[in-house]
Amino acid sequence: MNKIYIFGHQNPDTDSICSTIAYENLKKQLGYDNYIAARLGAINKETAFALNYFNVAQPMLLKGLNPQVSDLNLPKTVVAHETDTVKQTLEKIISKIGRSIPVVDENERLIGIVSISDIVPPYLEMTSKTVLKDLNTPFKNIMTELKAEILMGKYQHNNIMGNVYLASDLTGDIELTQDDIVIADRKTDIIKKYETNGCCMILGNYNENDRINGRDSYEGVILTTKYSVYEIVKLIGYSVPIKTMVRKEALEYFVTYETIDDVKNNMLTSRHMRFPVVDEFGFIKGMISRSNLIDINRKKAILMDHNEKNQSIEGIEETEIVEVIDHHRVANVQTMAPLYFRIEPLGCTCTIVAKMYEENNVTITKEMAGIMLSAIISDTLLFKSPTSTKEDRRIGEKLSKIAGVDLNKYGMKLITAGSSLSEETPENIINNDMKKFMFGKYKVMISQINTGDFAGFYTIFNDISGEMNKICDVENIDLAVLMITDIVVGGTEILAVGKERWIAENAFNMDKEDISIFLPNVFSRKKQVVPMLMNAAKL
Repeated sequence: MNKIYIFGHQNPDTDSICSTIAYENLKKQLGYDNYIAARLGAINKETAFALNYFNVAQPMLLKGLNPQVSDLNLPKTVVAHETDTVKQTLEKIISKIGRSIPVVDENERLIGIVSISDIVPPYLEMTSKTVLKDLNTPFKNIMTELKAEILMGKYQHNNIMGNVYLASDLTGDIELTQDDIVIADRKTDIIKKYETNGCCMILGNYNENDRINGRDSYEGVILTTKYSVYEIVKLIGYSVPIKTMVRKEALEYFVTYETIDDVKNNMLTSRHMRFPVVDEFGFIKGMISRSNLIDINRKKAILMDHNEKNQSIEGIEETEIVEVIDHHRVANVQTMAPLYFRIEPLGCTCTIVAKMYEENNVTITKEMAGIMLSAIISDTLLFKSPTSTKEDRRIGEKLSKIAGVDLNKYGMKLITAGSSLSEETPENIINNDMKKFMFGKYKVMISQINTGDFAGFYTIFNDISGEMNKICDVENIDLAVLMITDIVVGGTEILAVGKERWIAENAFNMDKEDISIFLPNVFSRKKQVVPMLMNAAKL
């Protein structure tokens, strides 16, 4: 069963992580084991506090969902070994499209490739009497190709160690050794003639009723075969191993973790048409050509706490989205097929997930209750955010009882867990919970951090402002906004930079000389900041 990845947005917050974990658990309780909780970025301090408090493991880190070679429907392929005979290899190649097959070692790892054009030229040139010896041809190869039987004796080596002669070519000045091979017709008296040399005799045109003159006194090896002398010569050429014919230099192959885009680019610059595919350990997985690149098993995903592609994972355009569970506005997500799409105007995605536990009559454990409660507290700022609803509070109170915690006491512990800004780098503060939006033609980045440490923020104010300007330049951002939210103070400090800063000035009545502005009773990016910026961008 194909894996289905569940994940929230980039730079994940507590809701993004906890809703993912809780939804994976719900799926498993319903009998589905192929759902995998994942995250697209590092866990922040607040989320780490919640997971550690309830002893829940972090989800796996998912770096991308771009289609990979492993997603292709690879046709089965046959392989050759260096010890395979020319005949065996040609039969394998001819049975496959492309006229080439991979060659593997004794551990089935790729070492090269061989094609008809690699075999035929050297095969046609095999006229030397030393060819079997030179190519380390196993003796068993001759037995196999000639369908030979041993009439008597035993060849003393695994590989052919001597020369090969036709009986008709032997002259008086040739001294045979016991390692040499002589090919003759069984009707000749060749055995008696060379009985003192003890060489290996291959007798053709043999049938089981034949009587071989001189065999009783012969001290060497006698092989018999039904093939004629002419056929024996041809088949012996087929028996040589392909070791010297295998192409190993500048071998072009692909690994299963490579992306399809990289494969396409490499294929365009290659003179070859077919390529071996191996896994990360070098084991052969198949052969591919350009035609295989359209037969892809696309990865499947469930988007939690977001539905905008610029907030999602790399490769989301090539991914089959099967579900979306969210509480934000519907934006520019596009899907390949119909899907389960659940958007509710609630303060937190985990509120939706908890309702789905109720709807499916699935028991919520203390651990799942704890992390879902943490997400609700975080997203609603302990129900002080205007995004908070009666349903968020109902679910939150229910979960706090299951988790065994005091709602308000635990909530303050959670919110203040990651509030010390003086210990954070400007990069972490900005990227901790950052989302990107398109307001018309303007590319806008909005980050938010919850804190009870306004004093710590002002000590690194200039560093944060400088880092935001740097991000605007590098990523071509028109406007960067940072929300520093403190529920104790009761509002949010807004810091805005960028070439289109006028949008924030219009939205929040900022003067041009104001580097930042404090907005009392503003807690929600979704309800109180994004809409104001969107409207201002239209002016």
